Amino acid sequence: MTATPLLKPQTVILETVTRHPLNFYESPSWFTTELLRHVPLSGVIGEPCVGHGAITSLLSVWPYTKQMWTNDIDPHKAADYQMDATLSESWAKFPDSDWICTNPPFSEFAAPIIKNGYQKARVGVAAFLLTSFLEPCDDRADFLQQHLPSLVLIMPRFCFRKDKRGTRWATDNVTISCFVWDKRVTTQRIIVRPKSQIVGFYKNPEQAISQERAEEIVRAIAKGELCNN
Repeated sequence: MTATPLLKPQTVILETVTRHPLNFYESPSWFTTELLRHVPLSGVIGEPCVGHGAITSLLSVWPYTKQMWTNDIDPHKAADYQMDATLSESWAKFPDSDWICTNPPFSEFAAPIIKNGYQKARVGVAAFLLTSFLEPCDDRADFLQQHLPSLVLIMPRFCFRKDKRGTRWATDNVTISCFVWDKRVTTQRIIVRPKSQIVGFYKNPEQAISQERAEEIVRAIAKGELCNN
């Protein structure tokens, strides 16, 4: 008699979700609107890591934006320039700017982009970075010691991607903060922004508000209809 197993061994294939190419993760709209509530950017604004234009699409309706230029290393992204923003020679070709505003790729790419942006900007830099960017690692310790951010907006966690199985939205180990280096300011501030106080907040890309709604928020901020509290 041959015994037939009730449970046959099966090969289980799990979909592994790795990091996105070029460390590209689109910014939620509330990153930009929350920044504008605290820092009224103005003049010529450069975006060296434009991606799909999440930041610039909102800055374009911000009435204090005089002009914008964009760059992305990915040739498949629509941008004015397609250069490596970690290299100082690339920045020599970018237009003069009052502000640099960006969500750069993290890991080893962020520090050189921030340092180059700081040298390029007449007024300052606003960048969305892991809060751990404050750690004085070798690639940025000297820069941070010499150029403390004038403002750090600590944001609630956003789920940029799904977990390794691709089944649920997951957050990074460290939350994102908006780091602002305003060369006109000599003081430093840290502001914690709970999600209950962020207009247009959503947790992951599937819950995103419409572009029209995000633009409405930008215009309301410009009119002074939304306070910072």
